[in-house]
Amino acid sequence: MRSSNIKLILAALAVATAVPFSARALEVRFCAPTCEGPDADPSPTVIGPGTPVTDPITGVTTNSIVIPTFTTQGATKAFTITATVTSQQSGSLQKIVFNPTAINATSASACSVTEPCRLEIVATSNQFDFPTPKPVGGYPAGAFMMGSFAGPQAVSPNGDTISATSEASGIRLVTDDSGAVIIQAITTDVVNSTPGAGPANVGTSLPSACTGTPGCKFVASALRRAFSTQISETVQQQCDVEQASCLTRLRTRLNIEIKTPGNRVTLPFDWVTVNNSTEHPEINPTELLVASTLASVGTFEVDSLGIGPNHFLLKATLNVGANVSIDPAAEEVYARVGPFSLTILPGQFKQLQQGNVFTFNGKVDERQVNATLARDRKNPSLWEVILAVYGVHMTDAPRPPLQVPVEIGIGGDAGRDLVTARFFGDPAR
Repeated sequence: MRSSNIKLILAALAVATAVPFSARALEVRFCAPTCEGPDADPSPTVIGPGTPVTDPITGVTTNSIVIPTFTTQGATKAFTITATVTSQQSGSLQKIVFNPTAINATSASACSVTEPCRLEIVATSNQFDFPTPKPVGGYPAGAFMMGSFAGPQAVSPNGDTISATSEASGIRLVTDDSGAVIIQAITTDVVNSTPGAGPANVGTSLPSACTGTPGCKFVASALRRAFSTQISETVQQQCDVEQASCLTRLRTRLNIEIKTPGNRVTLPFDWVTVNNSTEHPEINPTELLVASTLASVGTFEVDSLGIGPNHFLLKATLNVGANVSIDPAAEEVYARVGPFSLTILPGQFKQLQQGNVFTFNGKVDERQVNATLARDRKNPSLWEVILAVYGVHMTDAPRPPLQVPVEIGIGGDAGRDLVTARFFGDPAR
């Protein structure tokens, strides 16, 4: 799970005088195929608004919407969805998190390569989710997405897809003709390392390999169905003229295409913005951003990587941080070795020896996977990681003297390393 340091930093940044709110706020919208434009869903499913609560001691405002399993009602395309969406603000941090989330195209849906089942999910905060005004200026912002597709994939490059856009805006509150108070966004900014075209700067934030390119998507294939991607940059908080600060609105957009009925995607997704704390200027907002979007699991070192004609074997050492707790039996385990990636869903690892050994022996994406995470009895922070995957051809893995990137993610924590692989035989081409 995420390091408890995050909670401590949030408390340190909190506005101690805040009081609980009773207003309703965060709203999540599910649209098939999209929420806006000529193809907009005429009857989207809207869940929320949720009720934010501010801790009177820490000042942290949290609004969590637990979405039980439901099915969208489409004529020929439908999704079954389970999700938890949370917004949170301390004195200097705002974020929206999807975790856990599972989206499944129903088996009766008419999904295909030419007519995919498309779903857009939009989560939007309002003035009660982030009640602390934020000064004008530029602030570090970041988005993080990790997960995997399950089910057979169409021939590359026609697999299932996912992309995400993350927006931040200053806001003003105005009264409409009916007397209701509504939110107006002031200059929406999108986290994007290469800005998209147009004044709204709307491109695609994730996947990070092609940020800023409208229409860019992660595309699943028979070899690669899991993803782990993040991006960070500065976004601008703008307010009305002569206004030194104003409230902030965050909005996330997840766009999913499933091309085979019955396929599923699972993920956590984070969208975070931070700013300097006047009460705690010693805290670097960029460091807080990194810790909030993708906590390091600790020290991760690959001991060896052997690649054969149709398999690979990885051995590594994981030394988790003092305040990090991982549970492979209850959390999603992600692994990437060169061009190949996989995700083992929660509940798949067997727990042995009083929680000191976790094993998985089974199929992932129709490939045999044997994985073991073993905790050192003398040093509980030290773990041995062994991962073997059979039925995979690593023809694109970097060869010596080039090094192979390796990544392990457990829940929201991750570790990365580079290793020179040893090749055995001639991997099939």
